[in-house]
Amino acid sequence: MIEYETRGQAPTSSPPGRTFVDVNTFYSPRAGGIRTYHQAKIAYFSAQDVHDYVLFHPGPAFAVHHDRPHVSRIEAYGPIVSADPRGYRFMLDYVRIAREIRRLRPAVVESGDPWLTGVSLMLMKWLRLHRGRLVSFYHSDPFLTHVERWAARGSLRPLRRLIGAVAAFGFYTLQKGYDLTVVSSEAMHRRLLARGINAVRIPFGVPDEFLASPPPARAPVAGGPRRLLYAGRLNPEKGAGLLLECLPRLLEDPRVHVTVIGRGPLKPAYDAFSHPRFNFAGFVEDRDAAVRLYDAHDILLAPGPFESFGLAAIEGMARGMAVVGPDRGGSAELLRRIASPFEFPAADAPGFIAAVGRAVDADTATLATLAAAGRRLAEEHGSFGDAIGRMVEFYLRYAEDPAARP
Repeated sequence: MIEYETRGQAPTSSPPGRTFVDVNTFYSPRAGGIRTYHQAKIAYFSAQDVHDYVLFHPGPAFAVHHDRPHVSRIEAYGPIVSADPRGYRFMLDYVRIAREIRRLRPAVVESGDPWLTGVSLMLMKWLRLHRGRLVSFYHSDPFLTHVERWAARGSLRPLRRLIGAVAAFGFYTLQKGYDLTVVSSEAMHRRLLARGINAVRIPFGVPDEFLASPPPARAPVAGGPRRLLYAGRLNPEKGAGLLLECLPRLLEDPRVHVTVIGRGPLKPAYDAFSHPRFNFAGFVEDRDAAVRLYDAHDILLAPGPFESFGLAAIEGMARGMAVVGPDRGGSAELLRRIASPFEFPAADAPGFIAAVGRAVDADTATLATLAAAGRRLAEEHGSFGDAIGRMVEFYLRYAEDPAARP
């Protein structure tokens, strides 16, 4: 993809194509699944010559990047909120965004985060600056991930629960203000429908690099090493805290070797952890390098109970790995689709250790059966390009008919 930078006006769409706009304050060079999602959209729209795609994301100053042929990224000012200069920014210049959206006249505007972005886009819709469809892509449920956990802790739990309930009422009421909310897992779909939110499910695909070649054949030798991999953000909600707590017990088994890749608030703790069979590889930006790491390991640890889809889990399945995951969230759905015996009760340390033990002790035939089933499931989901194609086709129908469903 060729990229060049200009400063000035954003491009406008040309009939008969449509313009699709995404706005996401969490897109950054060091983002994980959200960056993967938007990069897949950029690749999809770059490979066609009918529709235009514009991604608004934060940057140090307003700038327009035209990614040929039909893709633009527009940076709106946002101060850095990370110690990493390439890390996250908090987008603030929604006045400029509103001006550009009014100029673009997109068929669909997709909000990628529910906070200031979502509120600002709803205000634009209310002011009729945007007359197309306003969609929320629900990358995660912040109340499930953060507020409910906060309300369950501390000595003032009754008051915390009351505050959480009031905040949740306001949040989900606001969520109903979108024309539509798109989710990637059935668990999240059911949760939002139960809240009275107009939601549809469009599953993610698998990054192309993970499907491009057959997974390696794995034939563990009896008593030989078992290589475990964690790949994801080092946040408590991703299960990175649970893994850190359990690492000493897991490494009591002399067969177990553990590699962790990722970045986040728990990075200093992983930096400080030392063991001859533990390797902390930090953030791995190159996707091909990530695939090689998956292929060099036998078991993927996906302990996060709040996954909206389970991207790391299906990446591991695509590479023929055994996956250990919780009994909640998108990862649980994927594990149940292949009848995996490596589920554990969410956030339960003894259960997690026991599930890892089952995976470590599993015989070759069991692992081969799960590897084949996991790869088939990944292929059924298809590539991210396939998933984005399905999404664009749906958005085209939805722009014309609000009753359309995938």
